[in-house]
Amino acid sequence: MDNPGDGSVYEWSTPVLAGAAMAVGGLILLGGSVALSSDPVGLVLMAFAGLLLLGFASYSLLLRPRLRLVTRPAPELTLRTVGGSRTYTPADVDRVRIRQLRRIGRRSSQLELEILRDPAVSTVAERTPTDEALPDTALVVLNRWDLGADPYDVAEVLDDAGFVVVTD
Repeated sequence: MDNPGDGSVYEWSTPVLAGAAMAVGGLILLGGSVALSSDPVGLVLMAFAGLLLLGFASYSLLLRPRLRLVTRPAPELTLRTVGGSRTYTPADVDRVRIRQLRRIGRRSSQLELEILRDPAVSTVAERTPTDEALPDTALVVLNRWDLGADPYDVAEVLDDAGFVVVTD
């Protein structure tokens, strides 16, 4: 997380070193595929793996910051994706939730952002349990790799900024 001294801007993204390591690994695999040009199957497999690593590296290095929060004058959350950047206010975000999953004997956390497609619909904090019509939302899931920080810490900062954070 990068944040200036005044605390008004927070940015989360994949660490640059991780993206650079993937790029170097991809280049090594591509170079190795050329060296193994006598083995056609090895050439294809190593070239494919190298291209995948270079793709992941460019994704992580070009989509920076992945999530950006500006708290002053009014809180705005900017989400950067392959399709471009979109900015949301607390009224545009239905809720922020932390999901803790257990996979292969290991716990991992994910930050879920439910973004309202129709901002006129009330947020989860204003709805009553009898409301049957749920709002049309888009779900954005970010993990520790995307954020470069613990999702719990990010949720705490978003909660302090005025976004609705729901805990399970």
